[in-house]
Amino acid sequence: MHMIRLENITKIYKMGSTEVRALDGVSLHIRPHEFVAIIGPSGSGKSTLMNMIGCLDVPTSGKYWIDGIEGSKMRDNDLADLRNKKLGFIFQQYNLLSKLTAIENVELPLIYRGLSAGKRRKLAIEALKKVGLEDKMNHKPTELSGGQQQRVSVARALSNHPSLILADEPTGALDSKSGIEIMQMLHDLHEEGNTIVLITHDLNIAKQAERIITIKDGKIVGDMDNKNDMADAANVKASDLNDHIAEKTADLDAPLDGGGAA
Repeated sequence: MHMIRLENITKIYKMGSTEVRALDGVSLHIRPHEFVAIIGPSGSGKSTLMNMIGCLDVPTSGKYWIDGIEGSKMRDNDLADLRNKKLGFIFQQYNLLSKLTAIENVELPLIYRGLSAGKRRKLAIEALKKVGLEDKMNHKPTELSGGQQQRVSVARALSNHPSLILADEPTGALDSKSGIEIMQMLHDLHEEGNTIVLITHDLNIAKQAERIITIKDGKIVGDMDNKNDMADAANVKASDLNDHIAEKTADLDAPLDGGGAA
């Protein structure tokens, strides 16, 4: 049983008389509980591939299955229902609604599932506690740091207990400390049994996954098992965060130039 199965997926966009093959015969299998990074440069097709895996787009040709359900022949409403029940999304720009509080943003996908207000609130509180934001539930995005906003995005992705978490450049808009924290959360979620697919252009981020898939010009050009190297890569664990904090503390403690006695 595969969590994701793509068979000869092609996606063609027409721009006037020109055809652009964003995906060109992509076949890909991802097993349950894997942590996979999909890496490629700008224009490689990785975002289109993420949209296909996330049921946000349909192929020009080929077939795909998510958790045993064929999505390639589904209508838009059915795809939306599949996304809402099976998938959790974490985006680079957070995609939070500025007029809603953190807990209201987390509740949004649960509204689409038709859950009662009480059940929505319970699940949203649990998700925010999981990412350490129980004291920021009633804050709006403008009252939160970038790292905190991304943690709200993570909580939103977790709120409906998805089978698959898709993270599209989740650290791209963050400072290094916040990026470390978000990657640590993804590691923790993976260790808890979640399937993680991470889209990135950064090799240092990709190296933290147990499998690295490389895409170029709409084709899969590499598929590497990274389990043995994962522990030795720039792996984000608590020690890395502590090192980062120690470096910043040392910088603050260091004497200023010219600060000696006259």
